[in-house]
Amino acid sequence: MVYYAHATDPVTFGTFFVLYYMTIPVALLLWFWKYYEYIRKKQYKLKELGVLILLAFMVTSFSGFMVLDQYLYLHTPFDKMSCYTSSCVLSSPLMTEYGFAREDFEKLGVPSFGPMKIYRIYDTELSASLLLPKKLNYIVIVRPLIFLPVAELHVYEVSEDRRLVKRETYYLVWPKSPGKFLTETFDAKFTVMILESG
Repeated sequence: MVYYAHATDPVTFGTFFVLYYMTIPVALLLWFWKYYEYIRKKQYKLKELGVLILLAFMVTSFSGFMVLDQYLYLHTPFDKMSCYTSSCVLSSPLMTEYGFAREDFEKLGVPSFGPMKIYRIYDTELSASLLLPKKLNYIVIVRPLIFLPVAELHVYEVSEDRRLVKRETYYLVWPKSPGKFLTETFDAKFTVMILESG
């Protein structure tokens, strides 16, 4: 089951999907094309290459973060939340409206800073390994690691009495498929739903 109201549009998803996969190869091709004559003379312009790679890593990390957002938002009955600090997470609607214990987050740890999106994943999906219905009951925090082509995923398992029982951290590393990454992480089939406007 997915929440149809949270479906994305083709422009948003397509833009971030293409940026995620293509930014690093395009940066390398741009460097090779622009400095081809220097490279032939074994003057490799490594400083310029480093700047291009750093920019490409930043765009790739943020794009992976946004693609994960499109997948995860389909599986939350609530609105996603955005934060930049751990104190924001600890004062978010997770505690004030949804009734989770602040001390559970403090005990298991929360990312300190950076752009973060928080999701309450509560859904039933088909298990990817057993092909049986599987209940998803998690809080997930996603953030880009900006200077690396990596997005970080913090997964908090929620018990039936709304306590956080454990936290695990996973990394989406380029060029891994975001959908495949989520499917393997949760052992549940993650797809994206795209609806055209109108």
